[in-house]
Amino acid sequence: MDRSAENERKKEFLRSYRKRKKHIAALVDQLEELKAAKLGASSCGVGDGMPHAHNQTDLSDYVVKLEELKEDIIHERYLLVNDATEVAKAIRKLKDSDEVYVLTKRYMLGWDWDKIADGIGYALRNVHYIHSRALKNLEIPDAWGQQD
Repeated sequence: MDRSAENERKKEFLRSYRKRKKHIAALVDQLEELKAAKLGASSCGVGDGMPHAHNQTDLSDYVVKLEELKEDIIHERYLLVNDATEVAKAIRKLKDSDEVYVLTKRYMLGWDWDKIADGIGYALRNVHYIHSRALKNLEIPDAWGQQD
């Protein structure tokens, strides 16, 4: 694998944590929207704030969908913890503390390049150099990409 492709694979690994975190946020938003839609549609007739259905099947379908979404969120949160652990472990294995700092702030915390440069006290181009060097030195787990 050439250096460019290898670096892209490493970046994909590093981004996996924040990507899953965004996915979970979207699922939570979807859950809240589903709850709000059911409450909004059902509160027209009865004003007790509880979801009501015209028949038992509507309410049963709603509960099943709600539970499936909750289970998806729980599963994704479990995978998030695994992603965070794997990414953090790989970053901590780097020997240079500047490399650890840059990768942690960029990929675990989502900082932009300017904020990283300010935080570490280096010029932006030096931060990019440290990032490049860190990618070269980073080792991703052999099993990564085979889960889910």
